[in-house]
Amino acid sequence: MMSFDINKVLTDMANAISEVVEGGAGDVTGAIKEILEAEKESLKELGKAKLAGEITQEVFDREIEREKKVVEAELLTIKIMTKVLAQKAVNAAIDVFVKAVKAVI
Repeated sequence: MMSFDINKVLTDMANAISEVVEGGAGDVTGAIKEILEAEKESLKELGKAKLAGEITQEVFDREIEREKKVVEAELLTIKIMTKVLAQKAVNAAIDVFVKAVKAVI
């Protein structure tokens, strides 16, 4: 019968988590870049208009608040992606643990 080495199991669990997180991190980073890229032109025009004196501070502030709401709504998608990633990481780690226990039985 094999022995149950908790240190090895914990190392394997950490590796499983790392693999899942590293694999999903690119998706999250990519989504953030897409969000900012989508707002780029709007922010550029807003900045140019303010610097050129084409809009008042009141209009600028109102437009900034609108932009914040747009980006915040988009970032909620990232929050969901992150939660899913965390769930996958936990599942991978627990799967490693269960397999280690079963291997000893």
